[in-house]
Amino acid sequence: MKTIGASEGRGFDGGKKTKGRKRHIVVDTMGNLVQVIVHAANIHDTKAGCDVLKSVVEKCPTFEAFSGDAGYRGTAVEFVENT
Repeated sequence: MKTIGASEGRGFDGGKKTKGRKRHIVVDTMGNLVQVIVHAANIHDTKAGCDVLKSVVEKCPTFEAFSGDAGYRGTAVEFVENT
């Protein structure tokens, strides 16, 4: 996907062999978009997962649970348990 702003962060994720940007998307159970965070690919998924979950809770404090892939294990799970 081409972007207009050349100053936006880009990076390289060595584990996924991905360069550019990653997107973290949160939807509700009906598939409605709640939050999107785009960041450089070199930021780890668990760190970005914490950021997107924090912004979702600030926006919609009634969220009770989340489901994600294995990339969110560890740090993101601990963040939810402690927050």
